[in-house]
Amino acid sequence: MSDQIDFILQHSPASLHADVRRLCAISQQFSTLMRNADEAECSALFRPLDEARLPDGSESWVPGSESSDLVSCLSHLRYCKHRGHRHLIWWEMGLNGDMDDSCRAIADLASGLMDEALRMAERLIAPRYGRIEGGSFCVIGLGKLGGRELNLGSDVDPLFLWQGEGSSVDGRQSIPAPEYYMHLSRMLIRLMSERTADGIVWPVDMRLRPGGDGAAIALHLEATLSHYLEYGQTWERAMLIKARPVAGDMALGQAFIDGISPFIFRRYLDYTTVSALADMKRRIDGQAGLGGIAPGFDVKRGRGGIREIEFIIQSLQLLHAGRDEKLRVQPSMIAIDRLMQAGVIGEEDVADLKAAYRFWRRIEHAIQSRRGEQTHKLPEDYADYLTAATGIDHIEQQMVHHAAIVEDAFRKFVKPVGDDVVEEIDWLSGSQQGMEKLAEEERERMGLALERIDRWLSRGLLPERSRVQTGRILQQAMPKWLDDENGLSALEAFADLIHAISGRATWIDLLATHQGALDWLIGVLSASRYLADHIARDPSWLEWPLMAEHGEVDIRAICAELDALNDFDDVEQTLADIGRGVDKGRLLCALAVDAHASDAMTIGGWMADIADAATAAVIRLCLFQMDLPRDFPFVALAMGKHGSHEMGLVSDLDMVFVFVHDDPREMFGKRSAGEHAQRIGRRAIQYLTAPPPFGAGFEFDARLRPSGSSGVLVTSLIGFHDYQLREAQTWEHQALCRARAAAGPDAAKRAVEDIVTEILDQQRDHHTLAKDVMEMRRKMIDHLASKSESLINLKHDAGGLVDIEFLAQYARLAFGGNGRRTIDLLNDLPESAPEMWQEAGRWLAGTYLDYRQMENALRVELWRSIGKLPKDAAATEWETMRRHAVITTPDTLIERMNRVHALFKQLLNS
Repeated sequence: MSDQIDFILQHSPASLHADVRRLCAISQQFSTLMRNADEAECSALFRPLDEARLPDGSESWVPGSESSDLVSCLSHLRYCKHRGHRHLIWWEMGLNGDMDDSCRAIADLASGLMDEALRMAERLIAPRYGRIEGGSFCVIGLGKLGGRELNLGSDVDPLFLWQGEGSSVDGRQSIPAPEYYMHLSRMLIRLMSERTADGIVWPVDMRLRPGGDGAAIALHLEATLSHYLEYGQTWERAMLIKARPVAGDMALGQAFIDGISPFIFRRYLDYTTVSALADMKRRIDGQAGLGGIAPGFDVKRGRGGIREIEFIIQSLQLLHAGRDEKLRVQPSMIAIDRLMQAGVIGEEDVADLKAAYRFWRRIEHAIQSRRGEQTHKLPEDYADYLTAATGIDHIEQQMVHHAAIVEDAFRKFVKPVGDDVVEEIDWLSGSQQGMEKLAEEERERMGLALERIDRWLSRGLLPERSRVQTGRILQQAMPKWLDDENGLSALEAFADLIHAISGRATWIDLLATHQGALDWLIGVLSASRYLADHIARDPSWLEWPLMAEHGEVDIRAICAELDALNDFDDVEQTLADIGRGVDKGRLLCALAVDAHASDAMTIGGWMADIADAATAAVIRLCLFQMDLPRDFPFVALAMGKHGSHEMGLVSDLDMVFVFVHDDPREMFGKRSAGEHAQRIGRRAIQYLTAPPPFGAGFEFDARLRPSGSSGVLVTSLIGFHDYQLREAQTWEHQALCRARAAAGPDAAKRAVEDIVTEILDQQRDHHTLAKDVMEMRRKMIDHLASKSESLINLKHDAGGLVDIEFLAQYARLAFGGNGRRTIDLLNDLPESAPEMWQEAGRWLAGTYLDYRQMENALRVELWRSIGKLPKDAAATEWETMRRHAVITTPDTLIERMNRVHALFKQLLNS
């Protein structure tokens, strides 16, 4: 860090050194952005206020790129964003520059990046999909992007519009115009918001479009106008005030703005609008009732904050701009000046609200510039930090002053209807009845979760009945969650679910009418954080309790779908299908664990079957891409828990790739067969490990291949045989006890498994074998076991899973047998095994099942591993064990582990 500051100071004016040091000290984000800045960039950045430069959307800040490489495009956009943010943070926190200029610059930079990303997207999809002759596409900026008042941590809320007809031309594939613009939109979103090593450009939130997530991502102009004019709601009118074309065909964008104006701005004030505004005000009151200025206060949504100022301005525009077109402007500060000129609001009120708005925006940006977080809440040390960041003295008193002014103006200009009516208190009104026994932090977080639910219900994406139904759901759920130690996370997950449901009221209808589904949801949200996260992301899982069958049938269907993948023209779509299949299978396994519907070995088999099908599909894809025959003798040899059908939800793929060919030097085209095999191995690992949607999302462990991670990726059949016969150590033969050919042509798989059987069936000296196994176990305990007095590592500690697995592997190598699963090797010991082993085997197999049950329960319910089990019986992990496992206390577990390790030593020393 000191070297970085020294470099910066060398290339900045001495008069600015104090501000440079201050900014680097208080803003972690700025320091991060400066890491790769060179001499020229420092010189251009560190200038006094009258010479400082702010970014915009011009070519000097967002230069065009002609690259047709996705990675290069992603990198270019992120470099431009980082460069712009350096100047913005220096302007705001280094120089205390004007906030109107800063917000406008942020929005213009975002618009420029969006426009460049659109050109990139058109170029990137052109080889496959070509273009639409005579078609046009435009990005409409909504919210702060449209108003040219974006903040450093904002999402961008776009609306994608298109016009055109027919099908695409000049690409490998001709598709109809709606599908073409869907692909264009998806590529544009990916360029803007896919996370790379350089972060993202801007988060893109598409939920403000008509129909939310249930609608097409890109909308035809006429259909969009018809929707708003026929079905639009008051909140959409307020949202569209700020609509502005920001990228693409500006003429198309202006046609939308002109066409939508009659919907936004009514010539006559109607009572429907007044009623809706009053209802929106009451909801804001409920959301903002979170106390005064203190750590955690939300400067955007809190009482007297940014949102109330914007609501005042937008409300007055809705009420008066129908008859006065000069009021139809997007930026808040320009709009309030126009409202003053029209006599709608007085000069003193305007001055106060503008001062408050600029003050809160500076505070908001300072909070976000600290660590680059998307937050609006005051940190614990807000007074000291914000004083240093903004140069504003007595900052807490300033906050109280501005908040009070805004609250008064809010009451003055947004007159509610029926404010004197006392409404029944419910969970969505901010009531905290029954929360008195909770800790303060839990109370606050529950209040925030309820506020989020209310906010999404208030946006109009759901019908009014959904609000009533959600209130009834909470009436049943909240008493149970308040008595559950996981109730807070359950409510927060439910808030995420309401967000994800967006415009699809059918899911709330389901919960409101099907008691079984509701009871299941209430329970699963409090029981499993893993499941809660997935259900919130994909509400279709709410149908799971209604399915006639669970488990085996579902897993077989997923495997069949993966086995049927043979059309590889669209590689990304194929990988997305594989990723979805694996993810769906993992979630089905988790649901079965939560419902106690399947034991650990059944789950392990299902996960292994899915991994097999995914691996086979990936290898077929690789063969297709390399123009190799389907029977190319490349075999994926599954090892570890994958090979033995004992996988957990997050098990690695332990694999060895074997090439079954007499002469790897034989040429296939321009490369030898062996070179092709190495390329298949590299590409298969890439596809298997890439996170969804364009990969299977597995971790991959290649350490079990001959010579470990340093060895060649793919070994020949002869090389594999010779290594295992002459060079492999005992631990490598232990690993072979689980080996199974998971993918490849049948004849090639048989050849590999014949060698595995040959190696395993060798005669061994039992004393030497036992000595090797104990020595390897001792090394593992020394290096991997828990060294903490307060934690248990159920995998690596003495008496843990590895003890039992090593005993099973010893038994296979010493006594023979045919099984691969740990419990099969121990339950079905050959008659040649000593009596002592026969007696201990079944008990060890039962203990192994108990351990794996604990592992699955911890992973599903808490998304934690067995590597750090607390010895404190009151810990959350043990509450989970009491619900889902046989071993329910740390003392019971320690007693069991002691017995296992004693048996380990006794059996191997016999």
